[in-house]
Amino acid sequence: MATIFDIAHLAQTSKSTVSRVVSGNGYVSAETRKRILAAMTELHYVPSQIARQMRSQRTQTIGFLMSGYTPVAGDYVNYFSKIAQTYQYRVNIYQTPTAADELNALNQLMTHEWDAAFILTRRNSWEKLVPYAQFGPLATWQRLDSDQIYSSYVDHYPLYQKILAYLAAQGITEIGHVFNSATAVNTQARLRAIKVFQLNHPTIDQRWQLFYPTQEHAGADAAEKWLALPHPPRAVVVYADYVAAEFMATLRAHGKSVPADCRVFGFDNSEFGRLMDLTTVDAQLKVQAENAFRYLYNQSHQANLAFEKLHPRLVFRSTC
Repeated sequence: MATIFDIAHLAQTSKSTVSRVVSGNGYVSAETRKRILAAMTELHYVPSQIARQMRSQRTQTIGFLMSGYTPVAGDYVNYFSKIAQTYQYRVNIYQTPTAADELNALNQLMTHEWDAAFILTRRNSWEKLVPYAQFGPLATWQRLDSDQIYSSYVDHYPLYQKILAYLAAQGITEIGHVFNSATAVNTQARLRAIKVFQLNHPTIDQRWQLFYPTQEHAGADAAEKWLALPHPPRAVVVYADYVAAEFMATLRAHGKSVPADCRVFGFDNSEFGRLMDLTTVDAQLKVQAENAFRYLYNQSHQANLAFEKLHPRLVFRSTC
């Protein structure tokens, strides 16, 4: 097992300098800190838990990482921060638009400037992120089955099945789909739902499918493509409330009516969706965020805060 002396030797610095990086106390130049962190990673250095307890290393701080901002991300941050405040925790928010930014931010978990970290949306592979769990508890909003990182998510497969069943019962024979990235786990779950549903409803045309890696301008672009079709689908299911709202606004700007010309389903039941009176899926963001915090708190404090059970449901409003 590597020691602080091994780190100092590899990083070509003193033991006291390594100690300042590990404890998070005292000044260390950016270049030296970078060498020390690289040495810690290379030698798989894990600080002594006993030593950490003796130094009262708990910071009452959680690092919250997000690769970009969306309205639903804002909702999630709000829910997470509110429950954290009730337990006297600070939430430091980091925008991590690149893989390097994400790893640089997580180094603060390695040096114990945070007690735990939450990853809303990631930039690196899980293989690169899982090792950070040895320095403190990790949680994510993205779908992941892992013993080392807690994932607060809902399964989109049965929810999507319910949406399709509802539209079929309304006599809709053409259903369009606007998805997130084709490689996203939730997108894959939705595509499986479509494939299984199609076996029992072969006459429903679901070939109109669009994929967008980000939410920016996705709704407007999808609406422009819908408008260009000679016979567009009479119902469209969109992967996020914000994108669905932009889709509707663009259709209306071109003289189309929702739901008369096109029924629209969103997803999230975000504050934005509620204000837009959007038919959507209540994925219980508040409960997801609170459960994620409870996990991080329990792991940091050897506590046993109870988790709340998720009950996602369809929410019908004026757009469908």
